[in-house]
Amino acid sequence: MKAVIELDLPQPQQSRSFKTRQSFVDAGWEILRSQSWESISITAIAKKAGRSVGVFYQRFGSKDDFLIVLLNRWLETGYASLSSWPPAQTAAELIDWYLRDAFERIKGNRYLWRAALQRSWDDREFWEPFRIMAARRREVLIERLGEVRGRPLTEEETLRVGMAIQVFNSVLNNALLSDPGPLRVDQPEFLPTLEAIFMTVAKLELE
Repeated sequence: MKAVIELDLPQPQQSRSFKTRQSFVDAGWEILRSQSWESISITAIAKKAGRSVGVFYQRFGSKDDFLIVLLNRWLETGYASLSSWPPAQTAAELIDWYLRDAFERIKGNRYLWRAALQRSWDDREFWEPFRIMAARRREVLIERLGEVRGRPLTEEETLRVGMAIQVFNSVLNNALLSDPGPLRVDQPEFLPTLEAIFMTVAKLELE
Protein backbone atom coordinates (compact mmCIF):
# COMPACT_ATOMS: atom_id res chain seq x y z
CA MET A 1 0.00 0.00 0.00
CA LYS A 2 1.45 3.35 -1.04
CA ALA A 3 0.75 5.68 1.87
CA VAL A 4 2.91 8.42 0.38
CA ILE A 5 4.31 9.39 -3.00
CA GLU A 6 7.74 7.87 -3.46
CA LEU A 7 10.51 10.43 -3.89
CA ASP A 8 14.26 9.93 -3.89
CA LEU A 9 15.60 12.89 -1.92
CA PRO A 10 18.41 12.98 0.64
CA GLN A 11 17.01 12.83 4.17
CA PRO A 12 18.40 15.22 6.79
CA GLN A 13 20.70 13.47 9.27
CA GLN A 14 21.26 16.33 11.70
CA SER A 15 18.81 18.46 13.62
CA ARG A 16 20.04 21.64 11.94
CA SER A 17 19.51 20.11 8.50
CA PHE A 18 16.06 18.90 9.54
CA LYS A 19 15.10 22.37 10.77
CA THR A 20 16.24 23.87 7.47
CA ARG A 21 14.14 21.41 5.51
CA GLN A 22 11.16 21.97 7.79
CA SER A 23 11.41 25.75 7.43
CA PHE A 24 10.95 25.37 3.67
CA VAL A 25 8.04 22.95 4.09
CA ASP A 26 6.29 25.24 6.58
CA ALA A 27 6.86 28.24 4.30
CA GLY A 28 5.52 26.47 1.22
CA TRP A 29 2.51 25.16 3.13
CA GLU A 30 1.69 28.65 4.40
CA ILE A 31 2.11 30.41 1.04
CA LEU A 32 -0.08 27.82 -0.70
CA ARG A 33 -2.98 28.75 1.53
CA SER A 34 -3.38 32.00 -0.40
CA GLN A 35 -1.65 31.52 -3.77
CA SER A 36 -1.82 29.03 -6.60
CA TRP A 37 1.12 26.67 -7.07
CA GLU A 38 1.81 28.07 -10.53
CA SER A 39 2.17 31.62 -9.23
CA ILE A 40 4.59 30.79 -6.41
CA SER A 41 8.30 31.20 -7.06
CA ILE A 42 11.14 29.38 -5.36
CA THR A 43 12.50 32.81 -4.44
CA ALA A 44 9.29 33.55 -2.52
CA ILE A 45 9.45 30.20 -0.72
CA ALA A 46 13.09 30.75 0.24
CA LYS A 47 12.37 34.27 1.45
CA LYS A 48 9.44 33.10 3.57
CA ALA A 49 11.64 30.35 5.03
CA GLY A 50 14.49 32.79 5.74
CA ARG A 51 16.85 30.69 3.61
CA SER A 52 18.58 31.01 0.24
CA VAL A 53 17.44 29.71 -3.13
CA GLY A 54 20.65 27.69 -3.33
CA VAL A 55 19.83 25.87 -0.11
CA PHE A 56 16.35 25.11 -1.47
CA TYR A 57 17.84 23.34 -4.48
CA GLN A 58 20.25 21.45 -2.25
CA ARG A 59 17.37 20.11 -0.19
CA PHE A 60 14.70 19.52 -2.83
CA GLY A 61 16.24 19.55 -6.29
CA SER A 62 13.27 21.15 -8.05
CA LYS A 63 9.98 22.89 -7.46
CA ASP A 64 8.16 19.77 -8.66
CA ASP A 65 9.93 17.59 -6.07
CA PHE A 66 9.10 20.15 -3.40
CA LEU A 67 5.41 19.88 -4.31
CA ILE A 68 5.59 16.15 -3.73
CA VAL A 69 7.11 16.76 -0.29
CA LEU A 70 4.17 19.05 0.54
CA LEU A 71 1.64 16.52 -0.74
CA ASN A 72 3.25 13.78 1.33
CA ARG A 73 2.78 16.02 4.36
CA TRP A 74 -0.89 16.27 3.38
CA LEU A 75 -1.16 12.48 3.23
CA GLU A 76 0.64 11.97 6.54
CA THR A 77 -1.58 14.46 8.38
CA GLY A 78 -4.63 12.82 6.84
CA TYR A 79 -3.67 9.40 8.17
CA ALA A 80 -2.78 10.87 11.57
CA SER A 81 -6.25 12.42 11.87
CA LEU A 82 -7.95 9.01 11.56
CA SER A 83 -7.22 8.29 15.21
CA SER A 84 -8.60 11.58 16.50
CA TRP A 85 -12.17 11.74 15.23
CA PRO A 86 -14.44 13.27 17.87
CA PRO A 87 -17.13 11.11 19.51
CA ALA A 88 -20.58 11.20 17.93
CA GLN A 89 -23.89 10.21 19.49
CA THR A 90 -25.85 9.81 16.26
CA ALA A 91 -25.24 8.92 12.62
CA ALA A 92 -26.39 12.40 11.56
CA GLU A 93 -23.85 14.02 13.88
CA LEU A 94 -21.06 11.77 12.58
CA ILE A 95 -21.87 12.42 8.92
CA ASP A 96 -22.11 16.15 9.50
CA TRP A 97 -18.66 16.18 11.13
CA TYR A 98 -17.14 13.96 8.42
CA LEU A 99 -18.35 16.15 5.55
CA ARG A 100 -17.44 19.42 7.24
CA ASP A 101 -13.99 18.11 8.12
CA ALA A 102 -13.34 17.01 4.52
CA PHE A 103 -14.69 20.30 3.16
CA GLU A 104 -12.71 22.57 5.50
CA ARG A 105 -9.50 20.58 5.07
CA ILE A 106 -9.67 20.85 1.29
CA LYS A 107 -11.01 24.40 1.20
CA GLY A 108 -8.30 25.61 3.60
CA ASN A 109 -5.62 24.05 1.39
CA ARG A 110 -7.38 24.48 -1.92
CA TYR A 111 -4.31 25.47 -3.94
CA LEU A 112 -2.29 22.50 -2.74
CA TRP A 113 -5.21 20.19 -3.46
CA ARG A 114 -5.75 21.76 -6.88
CA ALA A 115 -2.08 21.15 -7.70
CA ALA A 116 -2.55 17.48 -6.78
CA LEU A 117 -5.66 17.19 -8.95
CA GLN A 118 -3.95 18.84 -11.91
CA ARG A 119 -0.91 16.60 -11.58
CA SER A 120 -3.10 13.50 -11.54
CA TRP A 121 -4.48 14.34 -14.99
CA ASP A 122 -1.03 13.72 -16.48
CA ASP A 123 -0.12 10.77 -14.27
CA ARG A 124 -2.93 8.51 -13.05
CA GLU A 125 -0.54 6.47 -10.88
CA PHE A 126 0.29 9.69 -9.04
CA TRP A 127 -3.25 9.67 -7.61
CA GLU A 128 -3.00 6.20 -6.08
CA PRO A 129 -1.85 7.28 -2.57
CA PHE A 130 -4.73 9.78 -2.40
CA ARG A 131 -7.21 7.12 -3.52
CA ILE A 132 -5.94 4.75 -0.84
CA MET A 133 -6.23 7.38 1.90
CA ALA A 134 -9.76 8.28 0.75
CA ALA A 135 -10.70 4.59 0.87
CA ARG A 136 -9.38 4.32 4.42
CA ARG A 137 -11.36 7.39 5.52
CA ARG A 138 -14.46 5.84 3.96
CA GLU A 139 -13.85 2.57 5.81
CA VAL A 140 -13.53 4.39 9.14
CA LEU A 141 -16.74 6.33 8.50
CA ILE A 142 -18.63 3.12 7.71
CA GLU A 143 -17.22 1.43 10.83
CA ARG A 144 -18.19 4.39 13.01
CA LEU A 145 -21.66 4.57 11.47
CA GLY A 146 -22.16 0.93 12.42
CA GLU A 147 -21.08 1.68 15.98
CA VAL A 148 -23.41 4.64 16.54
CA ARG A 149 -26.34 2.85 14.88
CA GLY A 150 -25.82 -0.31 16.91
CA ARG A 151 -25.34 -2.59 13.90
CA PRO A 152 -22.99 -2.86 10.91
CA LEU A 153 -24.14 -1.29 7.67
CA THR A 154 -25.57 -3.70 5.13
CA GLU A 155 -23.83 -4.23 1.81
CA GLU A 156 -26.40 -2.00 0.11
CA GLU A 157 -26.01 0.76 2.71
CA THR A 158 -22.22 0.58 2.40
CA LEU A 159 -22.50 0.96 -1.37
CA ARG A 160 -24.82 3.95 -1.09
CA VAL A 161 -22.58 5.70 1.44
CA GLY A 162 -19.60 5.08 -0.83
CA MET A 163 -21.48 6.56 -3.79
CA ALA A 164 -22.54 9.56 -1.69
CA ILE A 165 -18.90 10.21 -0.77
CA GLN A 166 -17.91 9.90 -4.42
CA VAL A 167 -20.53 12.46 -5.45
CA PHE A 168 -19.49 14.79 -2.62
CA ASN A 169 -15.82 14.62 -3.61
CA SER A 170 -16.52 14.96 -7.32
CA VAL A 171 -18.62 18.11 -6.91
CA LEU A 172 -16.09 19.66 -4.53
CA ASN A 173 -13.11 18.85 -6.76
CA ASN A 174 -14.88 20.17 -9.84
CA ALA A 175 -15.74 23.39 -8.03
CA LEU A 176 -12.08 23.88 -7.08
CA LEU A 177 -10.75 23.06 -10.54
CA SER A 178 -13.15 24.85 -12.86
CA ASP A 179 -15.62 26.79 -10.66
CA PRO A 180 -18.59 26.01 -12.98
CA GLY A 181 -21.34 27.22 -10.62
CA PRO A 182 -24.14 27.71 -9.88
CA LEU A 183 -22.74 27.63 -6.35
CA ARG A 184 -19.12 28.37 -5.52
CA VAL A 185 -17.01 26.95 -2.72
CA ASP A 186 -16.90 30.23 -0.79
CA GLN A 187 -20.67 30.73 -0.80
CA PRO A 188 -22.34 29.82 2.52
CA GLU A 189 -24.95 27.70 0.70
CA PHE A 190 -22.35 25.45 -0.92
CA LEU A 191 -21.66 23.00 1.91
CA PRO A 192 -25.27 22.65 3.17
CA THR A 193 -26.40 21.98 -0.39
CA LEU A 194 -23.67 19.39 -0.86
CA GLU A 195 -24.58 17.78 2.47
CA ALA A 196 -28.21 17.51 1.36
CA ILE A 197 -27.12 15.82 -1.87
CA PHE A 198 -24.99 13.40 0.16
CA MET A 199 -27.96 12.39 2.31
CA THR A 200 -30.18 11.97 -0.76
CA VAL A 201 -27.71 9.58 -2.35
CA ALA A 202 -26.86 7.73 0.91
CA LYS A 203 -30.54 7.17 1.82
CA LEU A 204 -29.61 6.22 5.36
CA GLU A 205 -32.22 5.90 8.06
CA LEU A 206 -30.76 8.05 10.82
CA GLU A 207 -32.29 6.20 13.73
